[in-house]
Amino acid sequence: MSALLTRPFPFETPIAPDAMIDRREELARLSTAAAERVHVRLAGPRRFGKTSLLLAHAANLSATGWRTVHVDLYGVTSLGEVCTRIATSYGRLRDNRVRSHLDALSARLNITLTTTGPSLSLGPRQKVPTPEATQTAAAELLDLPLTLFEKDRVPTLVVLDEFQDLLSAGPSLDGLLRSHVQYHADAAVYVYAGSQPSLMRKLFSDRERPLYGQAEPLELGPLPLEEVIVELAERFEALGEDPVGALTPLVATAAGHPQRTMLLAHLLHRELGARTAGLPATLPGAEGLEGIALADAVVARSLVLTREAHQGVWDQMSAGKKAVLAALADGDSPTGTTTARRFETSRATLQSALRDLAKEGQHVTRDGETGPWRYVDPLLSLWVRRRGSSY
Repeated sequence: MSALLTRPFPFETPIAPDAMIDRREELARLSTAAAERVHVRLAGPRRFGKTSLLLAHAANLSATGWRTVHVDLYGVTSLGEVCTRIATSYGRLRDNRVRSHLDALSARLNITLTTTGPSLSLGPRQKVPTPEATQTAAAELLDLPLTLFEKDRVPTLVVLDEFQDLLSAGPSLDGLLRSHVQYHADAAVYVYAGSQPSLMRKLFSDRERPLYGQAEPLELGPLPLEEVIVELAERFEALGEDPVGALTPLVATAAGHPQRTMLLAHLLHRELGARTAGLPATLPGAEGLEGIALADAVVARSLVLTREAHQGVWDQMSAGKKAVLAALADGDSPTGTTTARRFETSRATLQSALRDLAKEGQHVTRDGETGPWRYVDPLLSLWVRRRGSSY
């Protein structure tokens, strides 16, 4: 508990396994899949707890003797960069056998391991690695789980995070990956994690794609509010702080969004800590406030802290997407006649904008195929509703 109390409400980085809220069902499914050597595709919007969940899953498997590797593919642009990310991830393992193998691999495949991580070596007579050398390096690195398993019989969990970005490095790289993964059998289990749910679904459900049907789907939904309230109440109690009726409305405002839940709890904790220490209020005008009034002050502060990020999102939107988001924030139909009239546009434009937002999967979502559309980020919804005000 003492380690937890050091950062009782972490919101800027992935959460340690012992600080996670719920996700028991998701962890159980990942554990079962690993035991059965079934690959999983894990999808959810950014900042929705994927990395925290995967760290907990990796910790559980490590405790049972598994080797675990987390490869972050965010923003990769070439096969050479993919090789670098894979080698870097294996290089983090504190295993001399793995490191020795990587050293031998680097010498043979023209990869240099440096203090800042591996990179493709330039060599004495060439400025860049040849495509053939890069392909060979990729093949060797992708087969590392099998190579290591044949030596020590230790299975590997391979997490490929932001997996959809792999296609930015090459449109056929999912095919290259499958050509190796299909032979790993007991040697490895893969989790393909991505922050664009619709693209992730397409990669694994499109019959034309190499990975069609190759992974069990698992999509992250919001945290259950009852679990969140109980867990956070226990943390405040352990801190010796009384949320004075503000916790429940804050949890309701966060609507199960993991990062926003922790941000609001952190701001409340900061204010309560200042009160306990006899220091000035950390929230403007919050002196003596309790209940919903205190919760409103916390939310107002969170909107100030996230204002630039929300403005950046808004500025990148087309007029049609802005209309859809504004209608949703105000509780109106995003593609209805009233919204079309209000924003002087056509329903077809609104429908096209909503389809694009749904494909991106970052700002709007819904339950199933027919559920009502809602914001992924409840603070963005509040910002859109209040934009132009000083809050």
